[in-house]
Amino acid sequence: MKFQNPRAGEIVNVRQRPVNFSFFPTYRESKREGLHSVLFVSNPWSVIRGQVEIRPPSVCRTQALAFLLQAQDFFTAAGNSNVNAAKPLLLYYSFLNLAKCFYVWRRGELVERVVHGLSERLPTKSGTIHGSVVINGRDDSAFRMFEKALDVDLPKAVETQSGLEIASEDFLAQLLVGHRLFAQAERFNERFVSVQGINYMHDLHGKAWLRIRAFADDFQRLGYPLSALSRSLSKTAQFTNVRCQEEIDGRRVIEAQSNTIRPYGDRPSQILSALTNDVRPSLWRAATVSWPHRKYYVYRPKEEQTLLDQLLTIYLATYYFGSITRYKPLASVDLLKELT
Repeated sequence: MKFQNPRAGEIVNVRQRPVNFSFFPTYRESKREGLHSVLFVSNPWSVIRGQVEIRPPSVCRTQALAFLLQAQDFFTAAGNSNVNAAKPLLLYYSFLNLAKCFYVWRRGELVERVVHGLSERLPTKSGTIHGSVVINGRDDSAFRMFEKALDVDLPKAVETQSGLEIASEDFLAQLLVGHRLFAQAERFNERFVSVQGINYMHDLHGKAWLRIRAFADDFQRLGYPLSALSRSLSKTAQFTNVRCQEEIDGRRVIEAQSNTIRPYGDRPSQILSALTNDVRPSLWRAATVSWPHRKYYVYRPKEEQTLLDQLLTIYLATYYFGSITRYKPLASVDLLKELT
């Protein structure tokens, strides 16, 4: 397959160093944008607490800290528990309280008593294991609050009288951790393909764009065309595969560049956050112990699969297993046997 030549330009450098791609590359200072530093931590709870405590003392800060403490306690209890049947429920309540903490911190609004906003439905047909989760339309539900705090929109899904219904195989297939095992169990091709690198690019004319690279053999081994790289990054032709002659350790590299070219003023750092937002909905990420401590993936969905924000996907999965564990313990045992 022949691709066009890439746009002429170079990697954005700040203070003679290449800027690493990030979901949060910059923050606003009084006069200009500052680059976020890499923070090495072994305990994320202390980092979250530090961010909450940066805010001036207020009732909202006090409530956010209370939710955070509950989230940490539930998470610790899940990790220390030898009772596997209790872990899904404990993890869900940890995530629930962390979501409420995030909402109060991000929106500056107190949270009163809220409903879960979700209900699980197990299959009724014999021999099937997948059910669904229904998201109701109540604005006072914890799930809807989390959605607002993340500033993401729910996808189109099957509309029922109760709300939006999302099949469990749709959101479980989008969990990055354990995806390979899930794909093998469900007998479908893996849908996550790792990204080799993402660069902020610019030229001498004050224009900036994104360059995203992957290994060709990662697409080929799963039977996906090389053009699937750009197609996975956007459904509206915002990316195009371009010619790339590079190899790394004998592996061919393929490249896609964003069609949206963003102008900037004095410094390319002014536009980095906007470039990130162009691609953020199409990337999944995982934390790693090696540099640059983030690994990004694109996702190849099946036809008509309902796609969700990565954090909302994890939230739905923890609720689904937690709800089954609490209300239908026998069904949870059978379900886990089937999935494993």
